[in-house]
Amino acid sequence: MKNIFTKITYATGLLVLLSGMHSCKKGSLTDLNVNPDAITYLVTDYSFTSAAIGSVPGQNYTALGQGLQYFSSYKEVPAAGDKFYNFNGTAGTFAIYNNQWNRLLQLENKLTGADNVNKKAACEILRVLAFHQQTDLMGDMPYTEAMLGLTNLKPKYDTQKSIYLAMLTQLDAALSSMDATKANVFGTADPYFKGDVAKWKKFGYTLMLRLGMRMSDVETATAKTWVEKAVAGGVMKDFADIAYIKFANVSGQTNPRVQFMFDGNYNSPGGDNVEGGKWAATFIDYLKSTNDPRLPVVSVVWVPSGTTYVPDNTIAKQRGMVSGSINTKPSDFDTYSEPSLLYLNLGSPIITMGPAEAYLLLAEAALKGYAVGTTAEAAYNNGVKAGMAQWALWPTTGIHSGVIATSAVDAYLAANPYLTAGTADQQLEQIATQKWVSMLGDDYEVYSSWRKNKYPIFNYANWKLASGALVSYPGNVTAGKMWRRFSLPTDERNVNTTNYNDAIKRQGFSDETVDLLQGRMWWDVGPKTGQKN
Repeated sequence: MKNIFTKITYATGLLVLLSGMHSCKKGSLTDLNVNPDAITYLVTDYSFTSAAIGSVPGQNYTALGQGLQYFSSYKEVPAAGDKFYNFNGTAGTFAIYNNQWNRLLQLENKLTGADNVNKKAACEILRVLAFHQQTDLMGDMPYTEAMLGLTNLKPKYDTQKSIYLAMLTQLDAALSSMDATKANVFGTADPYFKGDVAKWKKFGYTLMLRLGMRMSDVETATAKTWVEKAVAGGVMKDFADIAYIKFANVSGQTNPRVQFMFDGNYNSPGGDNVEGGKWAATFIDYLKSTNDPRLPVVSVVWVPSGTTYVPDNTIAKQRGMVSGSINTKPSDFDTYSEPSLLYLNLGSPIITMGPAEAYLLLAEAALKGYAVGTTAEAAYNNGVKAGMAQWALWPTTGIHSGVIATSAVDAYLAANPYLTAGTADQQLEQIATQKWVSMLGDDYEVYSSWRKNKYPIFNYANWKLASGALVSYPGNVTAGKMWRRFSLPTDERNVNTTNYNDAIKRQGFSDETVDLLQGRMWWDVGPKTGQKN
């Protein structure tokens, strides 16, 4: 027995030894030192395409779409921005760091050498675009100490002012580095401009214009410098300059905004929408009162016809549902407008930035007296024209076409002329309200424009008491006001406590349920006299 046991033990040891000899091969030992979480191989074209697609303005927040009074709902629980019943949809996220920023940093690290200056600059433009959207939602965030990995697991929160100045400086450096004699921006892998360096520069300078105007009420002189620099560099002015991403009605390639709306509310024409949503009266009434030719493009009433419904997009039939006014399904629910099938086309594009926004920013800048090479009136008129022209990018669907005749645009401007004789506030209201219409769907940017400019003025007191008095929806969690910020991620309280507490104290709030998310961004200087926004 002893001999048998010895043989077995020896054989087992030999097997272990042989196995160990095999595992000690040079390649195997090298593999032990490879970080399984690090990217060791990167296809730059593919990564850039992914980053560009990831740069489109994010999936609509139901809370923002309702709070900005594009949409309304009769149901209580999903009415986060209609009745402000809860804080759903108002929590910020730091996903930008491990998603878009990480992707772009990895890509930029691979783009070495003078021939890659244009590619690297385009990545910087996308990086600034992504971050400004997040800081405009939450305010102070880690910036200078962000993305340092194990070197710094508890980064400080930079002030929004310092973030803005850093973003503008970095954007300027990137745009100044672009060189038309060098390789283009990823060629056909660039879904925006197919590598066109000149168009990328217009994109970047329009972003600079946006950031400059955002801070124009709090840092007037600095804003003027950056706005005039952007205009000198050249901003988007032509239809061909529009930065947009094409989607297709094919699984895995659909428009994410529309998919969200289609799945969540408007998955069948007529009847009871899942979340009880319709276009809001504020939005529809404004389009009707100005006889806006975009109304039949984006809106439809589904009329019962036997066992089915038929679409009607005539202007007279369009009717919005009053925000925060009801909490049970109205008997006339079918008579309210909802997004057209053109608007809900899963193959429709998403515009990231274009001349409609650029011209309206120029109108605002001219109104402030900045040297931008145009009058406020001329820029406003061009903004309206560009805003209507961009709907031609949408595929014609059923009775809806996005092609708006020039005569219809001219008639609109004649009936709704720029208020040259109005006060500065009246002109600003006209410009900001046109942005609200022209940038439909880009909730991030419209939300920021509304907070900065204080227009349009929305009425949140639409609930009728037995006495007939109108008040904000009973039980709302915001004191009947639209929130002015999103909360910082709550897990930051535990993992980066000191810096988190410093940031929220610096910005005048302690918890989303304490200040009702009414703390303001650095550039949101407060309401004008007599305003409630």
